[in-house]
Amino acid sequence: MEHDSHIVLDGASNVRDLGRRVGAVPGPRRVVRSANLDLLSPHGRQAFGELGIAVVIDLRGKVEAAAAPVLEGTTRVHLPIEPTVVAALLQHRAAGTLSVDAAIGVMQDAYRRFIVDHAAVFAEVFHHVLAARRRPVLFHCAAGKDRTGVAAALILTALGIARSAIIEDYLLSNRLYRSPNLATIDIPDAVREAIVKVRPSYLAAAFDAMTEGWGGPDSYLEKALGIGAREREALGEAMR
Repeated sequence: MEHDSHIVLDGASNVRDLGRRVGAVPGPRRVVRSANLDLLSPHGRQAFGELGIAVVIDLRGKVEAAAAPVLEGTTRVHLPIEPTVVAALLQHRAAGTLSVDAAIGVMQDAYRRFIVDHAAVFAEVFHHVLAARRRPVLFHCAAGKDRTGVAAALILTALGIARSAIIEDYLLSNRLYRSPNLATIDIPDAVREAIVKVRPSYLAAAFDAMTEGWGGPDSYLEKALGIGAREREALGEAMR
C-alpha cells in the first residue's frame, strides 16, 4: 500500500478508506472514495465484493457513466455532475489562449461551480451515507479526484477534520490516481498535467465559493446541504 487509507482493487485506482482520516480503527470500511470502477478485473471484483459495499454513488456525467458495471450486492445511485473542463480547454485552444495558467483557471472555476451549482448532488451524497446506517458506501467520479475530492472534503469538514488534513487527503490523488492515456486530446503536456494533477488552489477555490456565497463551510453545510449539528453527529457515528 502507498498510504494506510489506500485500498487495492485491480482495475481501479485512487481507492481510499475515508474513515482513516477520522481515526477509525481498522475494520469495516464505512465510506470509501475512488476513481471509476468500469475496468475492474475479476480479481478486482472479488476484492470489491469483500469490502461489503452496499451503495455505490456515481458522480459522473451521463455519457461518462454509460459503461458503469453492475456490481452484485450493491445499489447504484447516479448523481450526475457533467464534466466541463475539456470543453473549456478546447475553447481556450480555439481562441489561442490555451496555457498552463488558463488550465489552472479552468480547474478553479470548475471547483467553484461544483459548490454553487451542485449543492443538491452533495446533499444527496450525505443523505445516502447517513441512510446506509453503517453499511459501507462508496462514491466516485471518473478520476476520483475532483468531483469526488470535493465530496470528500465536505464530508471531512462535516466531521470536524482540520483543513490541513483535508488538503493532505485531497493531494493523495496525485500519488494514487492512475490516469488513462489522454494523448487523443490535442493539448500541450504541461496543460494536461494541470488537469490530471490536483493542486491546493483548486480545493481552495471550492472553499472560497462557500465563504463568498454562504459565509463559510459550516454555513454551506447547514444552509445549502441541510447538514446541521444533528446530521454531523450522525455522520460521525456512521463512520465508526
